[in-house]
Amino acid sequence: MRFVSTWRASVALGLLAACGLCGACGASAGGDPSAAAGAGTAGLSSAAGAGSSGAPAGGAGGGGAGSSGPAGGGGAGSSGLAGGGGAPTTAGAAGAIATSKTEYAPYYEIYSDTGAFDSLVDLQKKAGLNAVTLAFVLKGDGCSTDSTVSENLDDIKAFIAAGGHVKASFGGAAGAYVETGCADATTLAGAIGKFVDETGITDLDFDIEQNGPLSTDMNVRRGQALKMVQDSKHISVSFTLAVNDNGLPSKPLNCLTSALDAGVKVSHVNIMVMDYGDMPQGTAIAPIAISSLNATHAQLKKALPGLTDEQAWAMLGATPDIGQNDDNEIFTLADAQALTDFAIEHHLGLITFWNIQRDQVCGKGECSEHDQANFDYHRIFEKALK
Repeated sequence: MRFVSTWRASVALGLLAACGLCGACGASAGGDPSAAAGAGTAGLSSAAGAGSSGAPAGGAGGGGAGSSGPAGGGGAGSSGLAGGGGAPTTAGAAGAIATSKTEYAPYYEIYSDTGAFDSLVDLQKKAGLNAVTLAFVLKGDGCSTDSTVSENLDDIKAFIAAGGHVKASFGGAAGAYVETGCADATTLAGAIGKFVDETGITDLDFDIEQNGPLSTDMNVRRGQALKMVQDSKHISVSFTLAVNDNGLPSKPLNCLTSALDAGVKVSHVNIMVMDYGDMPQGTAIAPIAISSLNATHAQLKKALPGLTDEQAWAMLGATPDIGQNDDNEIFTLADAQALTDFAIEHHLGLITFWNIQRDQVCGKGECSEHDQANFDYHRIFEKALK
C-alpha cells in the first residue's frame, strides 16, 4: 500500500516474493517462478510520492495480500490460532478460540492529505469510524522504528480515549523494514518492544511484501522476535500478504510458518484483494476477491490440520483498493457490497481497505474516483459489523 501519498510504486516484483503458502498458488504479475499461472499480486506501499489514483499497491499486476495462519478469538491455543481483538469468541479446535464477529479497520495513511477530515478524532466524529490500521511503521536509525506513529501520538491517543482502536502495520511495499536494521532476533524484539512501550499499541500487523525481508534468515529472525515480544508484551500479531485469484503465492508460507514454528499466535491473515492485472474495463472485482478468499481458506485448512471451516474464515481478512486500482481495475461500490455480503455470510475475521483518506469525492488529496459522497465505501463495509 501507499504511504504518504502512494503505495503503488514499482514494487510488483518485490511483492511477489512475499510470504506464501504452497504450490497451489497462481503466479503473480511479477512472475513468481514457483507459482502456477494466475492473477498478479500487489501490495501496500509505504513509499512517498503521488499516485494518480491513489490506490494501494505494490505495483501494477498486484493482487492482494494473503497469509496463512490460524486465527481465532481470545485465548490462543497451542496450534497457533490467536485471539481476535476482543471480538466475541467460540471454542475452536486444538485449544484455539475462533472469533465470531468481523473486525473492521480501514487503513489510515498517516500524513496523507484529504478534504474529508483533518485528524483521527475528526474522522471519528464525521464517519463514526472507531478502528483504523495505521500505515506504516518503518525502520528508523539503526535497529529501531521510525517516528511516523510517535509524531502523531496525541491524535492517536485522543482517538483511543474516545473509544477508538488502532492497529499498527509494519512494512509495506516500499521503504526499509525494521528487521533489516537488526542483527538478530533479540535486538529486533527490543525494537518492536520499545515501539509498544512508547506508543501503547499492542495490535500489530506485519505487511511483508519485499524480497529481502522474506529471506529464510529474516523470516526466522522475525518469528523468534515476535514470540519474545508476544510473551513479554502480549501483542496481537497478524500478517498482510499478496494473493492471487487461486490462492497464496509460493513464498509467504515460509514467512508465516517461521512465525508459527517460533510459537507466535497469529490473529489474522489479511489478503490484499487488489491489482490483479490489467483486466478489461468493467470487470467485476468482487468475484475475483471471493475466489482468492475461498482458495486461501482451503490452503489454511490444509496447512493447519484440524482447523475448522469457522476458524479458517475467522482467521482470514480482505483488503481491497477502493475505486480506481493501479491498473485498469475498478473496485466499485457494487464490488464493496458483494464483498461485504460475503464477509457477513462467512463470518470473515477482518475487513480493511486502502484507504480511508481516498474514500471521498475528488477535490483535495487523493480520492477513489468513484465516491458519490464522502465515506461511501466505509458506509458499505461498516455493515459487516452489524
